[in-house]
Amino acid sequence: MEMAPDIAAERSRVSVSAKLAVVCLCYAGLAAYLFPDTYFAALGTSRLKLLYLLLPFLILVGLVVAAIISQPRAPASWLRHKLVSRGLGATITLGIFILCLAAFTAFKHEFSQMVPFFADQILARIDAALHFGDPWRWARALPVPNIADRALYILYSQLWFVVLAIVVVVAAWLDDASKRQRYFLSLITCAVVLGVVVRLAASSAGPIFYDRLFDPDMFDGLIQSLKASDAGPDTLLIADYLYSSYTTHKASIGTGISAMPSFHVAIVVLNALFLSSLNRWVGALAWIYAGAILFGSVYFGWHYAIDSYFSIIATVAVWRCCRISAPKSSS
Repeated sequence: MEMAPDIAAERSRVSVSAKLAVVCLCYAGLAAYLFPDTYFAALGTSRLKLLYLLLPFLILVGLVVAAIISQPRAPASWLRHKLVSRGLGATITLGIFILCLAAFTAFKHEFSQMVPFFADQILARIDAALHFGDPWRWARALPVPNIADRALYILYSQLWFVVLAIVVVVAAWLDDASKRQRYFLSLITCAVVLGVVVRLAASSAGPIFYDRLFDPDMFDGLIQSLKASDAGPDTLLIADYLYSSYTTHKASIGTGISAMPSFHVAIVVLNALFLSSLNRWVGALAWIYAGAILFGSVYFGWHYAIDSYFSIIATVAVWRCCRISAPKSSS
């Protein structure tokens, strides 16, 4: 007996979603198995608990954005429909995202302890050769006023995760199953390929930690420039926090030192690719934000410029490879 086309398509979509959920749970489960103390410390950290408290607000914001994108003429109707049709699925998706977030922190934190930072000198030399000097010097030479310096700090260090959470909510509630699945498949692929494979293959700390780990003079100009800027001291406080976590092996959400590749840049590029596939104006804003994060990664000394270039190329490649075709209707 031939299955009705809409039923077959729905079962195919559920099958893809189920497989994707299993992959994500395996990623989180592996982190919990290999590094249980770090994983559960990250899962129960105060910062993640703050996310639990903010989640209803982020869900509301994400739903409003998704409603405007999906059905701009009648967003309220879309919201009512989605709360019924996608409520359970979206809740499960967000729960898995939180588990994977703790797993990413566990891998990043533990790899900092397990693998020496052997690639910094190489990356610094390549950076200087490509840009005819250190990229941070070119970035810092620009006449950035204090208000822009502070705004860039907020965009990079404070709003990055909020934006990620909102985009995840948008994707979780999205009508188009193939686009939703493509985003989450790309996200977990980036976490594994960039956050594990490349992280181990090119272990590095970044310019902001260079004075503590290698040569105290090579990036002294960067550190002095940070100290003299409006948001630089706050950036250095974050660096102190991460370095203290590294030396004491005390994990919290987001801890762990890693320069190559830039996951900050990878995520904003992935978000821009995803949002551009939904709405060109929202996508344009996402690309502007991605440009700001790319600049900030060098301006604040978190990354060598080549870290970000590699992340952009790799993320675009992942996005293209993770295209999921819509199920074909049988005749």
